[in-house]
Amino acid sequence: MKSTRRVAGIFWATCLLPLTVLQTQSIQAQGSCRNPDQKQGRCLSIYDCPTLLSLVQQASVSTQDRVFLRNSQCSDGVGRLPFVCCPIDRSFEPQETTSAAPPVTPTSSSQQGQQGQQGQGNLLPSPPKCGPHSFSNKVYNGNDTALDEFSWMALLEYVDRRGQHELSCGGSLINNRYVLTAAHCVIGAVESAVGHLTTVRLGEYDTSKEIDCIDGVCNQPILEMGIEQRIVHPQYDPANKDRIHDIALLRLDRPVLLNEFIQPVCLPLVSTRKAINTGELLVVSGWGRTTTARKSTIKQRLDLPVNDHDSCAKKFATRNIHLISSQLCVGGEFYRDSCDGDSGGPLMRRAYDQFWYQEGVVSFGNRCGLEGWPGVYTRVSDYMDWILETIQP
Repeated sequence: MKSTRRVAGIFWATCLLPLTVLQTQSIQAQGSCRNPDQKQGRCLSIYDCPTLLSLVQQASVSTQDRVFLRNSQCSDGVGRLPFVCCPIDRSFEPQETTSAAPPVTPTSSSQQGQQGQQGQGNLLPSPPKCGPHSFSNKVYNGNDTALDEFSWMALLEYVDRRGQHELSCGGSLINNRYVLTAAHCVIGAVESAVGHLTTVRLGEYDTSKEIDCIDGVCNQPILEMGIEQRIVHPQYDPANKDRIHDIALLRLDRPVLLNEFIQPVCLPLVSTRKAINTGELLVVSGWGRTTTARKSTIKQRLDLPVNDHDSCAKKFATRNIHLISSQLCVGGEFYRDSCDGDSGGPLMRRAYDQFWYQEGVVSFGNRCGLEGWPGVYTRVSDYMDWILETIQP
């Protein structure tokens, strides 16, 4: 579909947890906290907490320990990220560490829907209940994400007139009931070119496998959710080639039970919003076209610089496309771009408290990876009032 976008030319992913340890700093200034075992602790850099650092230095981190690490995150520490609640009673001595956190038990899609928390559809989560970091210390093939990275990513599934199913657009989970995506993934040419939108797929990593495993760590089965309501921004016009207000919400047919591999992304609320500066690197992720294949089966990531809006607007004006301030221009480097089919996916950055925030929604561009032609993204912060007014319990 000409209007859709997919990830292309992704060359590397950042290693979150190197295996070097800094000198332990004084913890007097750090905030007090309780870890998942309800033990008193201090909010520290994980590099200053040998008992937890030893977990991520293992050749293979168990699902149980990964859940414990994820639930140990805190936000008021100092030093190198990420911050964790480091137990005081262990005196920071490395030892064989096993967490008491209950293991994650895979459940069926129907069980997950029934167990999801009710009445949270009208709330947007705040850190640390959104936008978590991956605790993986691995880089896979230089461009693939970690198994638990960007756990809010969604894939949209369509059914055409012949009953054929196709995964096309992307989206992002913003709470336990709503997915944020692009309006053109919901109405307009997508219906004739791809099919009728029927399903949202969550917890996906490798679309070619039923269960994804890396180095002995496996995610849970994917969750396929029906769509109760499709809500396109009221000012979006599918016939307008400027693609302004290209944003939509999908209300899922039941609440989602969150787990290690399905978590919401943070949105730029007024209290956590930061300016987006020209040249700043943002991250786009998806399963889209690469330099070697029409589609990637494995979730990819790409870091792209923010472009000057005025220069970008002048560039697109030469194609008789008129951009407005609620559209972000990002990229413009040869073979480094979102591309066919990634529409609706998130443009992200680590911002307030260093959690992941969604700043944009993949919208359109002039083909893919052309030098000097940035991709265009819907600026999420400009639509926060609409999102907050629209979502319901």
